[in-house]
Amino acid sequence: MARFTTEIIDSVLHRKKEERENYRIYTLHKLQSVLEELSKIILFKEAYIFGSVTKKYLFSEQSDVDIGFIGLDDKDFFKAMSFISERIGMDVDIVQLDHNRLKDIIQKEGIPWKKNG
Repeated sequence: MARFTTEIIDSVLHRKKEERENYRIYTLHKLQSVLEELSKIILFKEAYIFGSVTKKYLFSEQSDVDIGFIGLDDKDFFKAMSFISERIGMDVDIVQLDHNRLKDIIQKEGIPWKKNG
């Protein structure tokens, strides 16, 4: 009886996993530069990238991007969301952390964004 092997499917799955991981890393770098751009037109104190984009091998092209802001004015909420979404070509969920019950968790587990210069 012929022996069944999963080498081909394993290879394909591994390649896809690595492609997703490279896309996650690319997205994180892109987010850093987009947040830098955003900081020049909208005032905010801090930003934290969180969710699946911060977790190795969990992010995919179907994922959205989660960003928490401290010091983002209500009037700038949707402008910030659309600005980021347009530039990265993905859905973006933003959260105002100033009085959010998840603030401590997001600050602890998220990736802090720091303004250059």
